[in-house]
Amino acid sequence: MRLGASPITSADLHGLLDLVPDPTVAVDRDLRVVAASRAAGLLLDRRHSDLAGLSLDDFLPGGVLDPEAKLDVRRPDGSELPVEISVRVIEVDSGPVLMVAIRDVTERRGRAAALREAGERFKRLFEDGPVAMALVGDDLVLAEVNAAFCKLTGYSAEELSGLTFNDISHPDDRDVGLRLVRGTFTGEIPAFKLDKRYLKKDGEVVWVEVSVSSIRDEEGRPIKTLGVMQDITERRLALTHAHEELDRLARERDRILEFAGEGIYHVDEDGRITFANPAAAKMLGWPLEALLGKPAHELLHHTHADGSHFSRYDCPIHGPSERAVRHATDDVFWRRDGRSFAVHYTSAPVSEPGVAGAVVVFTDVSEQVAMQAALHDARARAARERLKAAEAERARWARELHDETLQGLAALHVQLASRVRTGTVDEMVVQMREAQEQIESEMDKLRGLIADLRPAALDELGLEASVQDLAERTQVVYGIEVDTRLELHDTEGAPQRLAPDVETAAYRIAQESLSNAARHAGASRVFVEVAQRDGKLRICVTDDGGGFDPGGESSGFGLRGMRERVDLLAGELEIGSQPGSGTKVTALLPVG
Repeated sequence: MRLGASPITSADLHGLLDLVPDPTVAVDRDLRVVAASRAAGLLLDRRHSDLAGLSLDDFLPGGVLDPEAKLDVRRPDGSELPVEISVRVIEVDSGPVLMVAIRDVTERRGRAAALREAGERFKRLFEDGPVAMALVGDDLVLAEVNAAFCKLTGYSAEELSGLTFNDISHPDDRDVGLRLVRGTFTGEIPAFKLDKRYLKKDGEVVWVEVSVSSIRDEEGRPIKTLGVMQDITERRLALTHAHEELDRLARERDRILEFAGEGIYHVDEDGRITFANPAAAKMLGWPLEALLGKPAHELLHHTHADGSHFSRYDCPIHGPSERAVRHATDDVFWRRDGRSFAVHYTSAPVSEPGVAGAVVVFTDVSEQVAMQAALHDARARAARERLKAAEAERARWARELHDETLQGLAALHVQLASRVRTGTVDEMVVQMREAQEQIESEMDKLRGLIADLRPAALDELGLEASVQDLAERTQVVYGIEVDTRLELHDTEGAPQRLAPDVETAAYRIAQESLSNAARHAGASRVFVEVAQRDGKLRICVTDDGGGFDPGGESSGFGLRGMRERVDLLAGELEIGSQPGSGTKVTALLPVG
């Protein structure tokens, strides 16, 4: 190749070499360097002037000038650099010379080697790796598949070679997969990942996670796509099961909320009701749908129990202040009809996004409050009745002492005083004897009164002896016949003792029954039976008196006192009577 019509001079050759961008040497027909560029000197690690006169073989072993050959240049230190050359002929005044341009291709060969190594590694990974892989061309046909992909789908490589990836995809997943893969070939989508289903050769559905990336040529154009598939069937089944379980739990929660006896509702951060269960709607007197969206405070919690109003900003449940778990046992809610009812409630904050606010669970306790008030009133009435009974009992003892003991003592006093003033000694002796007899009579009466208050025999000898003593005293004092049948002996015949409260209650029941028979019923004969059977103590007092109407018993303190004693021991009391036919009092007291 000639640069011009006239050859250049040898002096111009050096300037021309420095203008060439690549390291260049000029050699003659004998392959000896006649001139070299400064860049060539740097490449060959020599002064460029020292290159002149060297044989090409001195730094290019073999002196090969084949541009297609893989060549290396040798430096003075023995190191070698991979190079490529290009050669052209120019004319100088001394004759034709070869211009040999030498390019360092160390980096290019390194990149090529790295690419070859990466290609080998990918090939080994593709062919022998445990992960399913497939290469797809722009015609969407499966160009290459590995053994793991064949195992995943159940097809052989030969069977897959003529199929597209859509041929083995589930019908519901084909459109989205096709759109995404086409996007990788147009360059719109460099890579993507999705879960989809493949249909195996035997028809079984397998879930896979597909990661797709594009493979490009040197100019960056997509030529193939690489798909990496991971079997996630078990994961998807577990996820499906988890969703089913969550759905089941949600249905269970809804059923619990629907059938819960407590009222439950949710308010958002603005205090509006977003959810309420049927129990809440029923207690508040609103249709369920009508509650939703309404301000809870203004609807159901606007007024205290005493009638004083308060704003939502002061409300511990629905107010805007920082919420905390709160419990109240003495508050009221208001129904749609304007009536209030007592509630116990618990309010708990909810902070999750989208449902922030509070959940309130409340119970209508108006019946409990009413029952507590009624119980309080009943206790107060019972206390008043007990006080009246005690006062009546005191009045009875006062009458007994006044009408009998005090009157007897007064008569005795008058008798003694009159005889002292007027009588003889013999008459005084007689009067003294009469006074002595009267004193003894009054002493017996006092002993009877004391025994009525608390018989000593009850503490010392037990129930059987006390009831027997009571029957005898009643018979003597009132002149009526009293028969007894007392069966309170143990297996050896000894008197059997019971709990003190049981013995006291049994004695008082017998005492009151005998007193009523002798003093009010006009009875001439009374039968008293006390026996223990089947874990219960039975007290039965029957008289032949005038009887009475048990429906009017509430006015009598004695019968009321008997009932209270029986109720305290969780026993039973039955009173059978009617006017003109006598009375039968039966009490059963537990002793076990």
